[in-house]
Amino acid sequence: MKYKVGISNPKDHFILLEAKIKTQNIASLELQLPAWRPGRYELANYAKNVRCFVVTNKEGKELPFQKISKDRWLVRTENHEEIVVCYEYYANQADAGASYVSEELMYLNPVNCFMYVVGREMDSFEISLNIPDDWQIACQLAHAHKTIQAKNFDELADSPFFASPNLQHHSFVWQEATIHFWFQGAEWPQMERLEKDTRLYLDAQVKIFGDLPLKDYHFLYLLLPNTFRHGVEHADSTVIAMGPASLAIEEEFYNDFLAISSHELFHLWNIKRMRPKEMWPYDFTKENYSQLGFVYEGITTYYGDLMLLRAGVWSFEQYASSLASDLDRHYNNSGRNNYSVAASSFDTWLDGYTPGVKGRKVSIYIEGLIAALVADVALLEHSSGLLRLDQVMRKMYQSSYLEGKGYDEVLYKSILQGMSAWRVDDYFKDLIHGKGKWDAYLLPTLEKLGMALIQTTDDEGIVRCKIVKLAQSTPEQSRLFDYWTKCH
Repeated sequence: MKYKVGISNPKDHFILLEAKIKTQNIASLELQLPAWRPGRYELANYAKNVRCFVVTNKEGKELPFQKISKDRWLVRTENHEEIVVCYEYYANQADAGASYVSEELMYLNPVNCFMYVVGREMDSFEISLNIPDDWQIACQLAHAHKTIQAKNFDELADSPFFASPNLQHHSFVWQEATIHFWFQGAEWPQMERLEKDTRLYLDAQVKIFGDLPLKDYHFLYLLLPNTFRHGVEHADSTVIAMGPASLAIEEEFYNDFLAISSHELFHLWNIKRMRPKEMWPYDFTKENYSQLGFVYEGITTYYGDLMLLRAGVWSFEQYASSLASDLDRHYNNSGRNNYSVAASSFDTWLDGYTPGVKGRKVSIYIEGLIAALVADVALLEHSSGLLRLDQVMRKMYQSSYLEGKGYDEVLYKSILQGMSAWRVDDYFKDLIHGKGKWDAYLLPTLEKLGMALIQTTDDEGIVRCKIVKLAQSTPEQSRLFDYWTKCH
């Protein structure tokens, strides 16, 4: 399929898309626009942003079509070798998973706005951008002369891009890969420091999985004028939207910037390559239900910060402060007593990204993080520091992605069980599929590391957490803490 894309109305944020499609001499074909995007497990209904949908033959004569679902179109193609589909898409959402256009920026997540022919998802795509000659393109896909190439729709859908005359670019070589920083919206003030710290946490992450399965990786940073924080992972890139850009020089902003960058990079392995069998492959037309959000988001959330500590980028005090903020969310959500993290993963498709009914659910990110911390320390304890969640993740990667298949809970549980003498049945029953037993696991886990949780409650009943090192630790606590904080 060949697409032409241009900004038709920058003031009102519309792009114009024109697709030329060979009919392959069939009487009709169906065009599908995705209903959701990987990385956010809820229906997004992107078709609501489509207007002025028209189908013609290559001579420009309009052809009949019928909309047969909210995001699927049936086109009659009798006696036409090629059809042309034109439509506009409203791109006015400047976050990490949507699309935004203005007079000096074309930022698209193709999964939002590009269609595919049903049954021909493996067809290649050629995207020609109608942009000025002085604009640069930042994208994980091969591109030249304003044209982007994708081998199939899955690759296209997973490849956001910036096109702009104002891109700031910096790159460095790490082993045999090139790591790219692209900044849009403002100049980044601490490039040398960012490269140094990225090298450190990248190295720590690669040591877990044993390889970096790419030649180029792109951090696409969208710096915004307003307070904002959002990241989305992709196979060879990530988009991270952060603001306000005016605070980029501040330590608090910088540490948060590193944390989200580390989190999204860890997704390079955990979900973009190894992922649940329910998402192997992705089905863009409907919900892809899974109870394993505690693995693909919870473990990633846990490692995003831990990698900064273990790589020496963060001090323990910085890590403890971030963990305490996560525990604030845990203890101020009564849903921890009412719904399991596995069930909450299934229900992200229902209400997982909104506050919803008070106390109904938990977060696959926060409670998944706690479950990962408990498992990591339990493995270290039962193997005398020789084995930990690192080895579990590497084995998962080898046993699923490298074997060309998705994973399930049975595989994850069996790998955990096989790593040490730790018996995992109660862990799965209480923390993964149970509810209300978090303290029975979290507090002893912190104590094993020589740490304590201090809580205060204000007049409005809001809990605030603080993580501290014990004044005096036993030799066993000190040993376990050392195992936990170091890259071995």
